[in-house]
Amino acid sequence: MYIELKKIDKDTLKVGDVVGVMRIVQAGWRCGFRHALITPAKIIRITPKRTKFVTDKFGDHDRYETFYECNFNAEKENELAEKFVQLKESLWDIEIFRKGGLTRISDEDLPDVAEHMKAITEILQKYKEK
Repeated sequence: MYIELKKIDKDTLKVGDVVGVMRIVQAGWRCGFRHALITPAKIIRITPKRTKFVTDKFGDHDRYETFYECNFNAEKENELAEKFVQLKESLWDIEIFRKGGLTRISDEDLPDVAEHMKAITEILQKYKEK
């Protein structure tokens, strides 16, 4: 899914404006995910020549930084990026648990765990066949 983000013209920015700052989500070593986190930040200072912008959350930004509007598309982009981060962290937790904790699952939790794992494998089968 392609989401078009609207860039903000830096000449129109003023102190107090809220802009979206893009940060890449790491999928691996030197590999980024296709969706990025768009975090809203308030501009607290702009240099007279507009070569540096300072935001409350990220600090200094140079003139090459691109700012985006915080609209529905930015929210959707951010949601997909956050879901990917959640998936990545969950897979890491499963990998750590698998190395020695698989036999420790209680009898009460075993049916739920098996049902959820079956649902996950059914989804992953779509991507294995391609």
